[in-house]
Amino acid sequence: MKSASLKCVQCDTRHEVAYQDLCKLVSKHANELSSLQLLAIAGNMVGKLIAMQDQRSISAEQALEVLFYNLQAGNKQILDQIMQSQGSC
Repeated sequence: MKSASLKCVQCDTRHEVAYQDLCKLVSKHANELSSLQLLAIAGNMVGKLIAMQDQRSISAEQALEVLFYNLQAGNKQILDQIMQSQGSC
């Protein structure tokens, strides 16, 4: 399996629905936990998700490549949103 096929370049609707559900769950706890605590929890969960991958079809390196790619994509998406919102005052 090529790692490029694992990158989420154009995510489908299921990805967006799952993302929105996760956002709701994080928002539910946002008043009780700091952003750093939420990041630590997310990191722990990601570590567990990586460990649950089928080692016969994806290596740890491929999983980390997918993670890194999507971390960068997520950072870019939120920074783009912030820049757009600052220009619309």
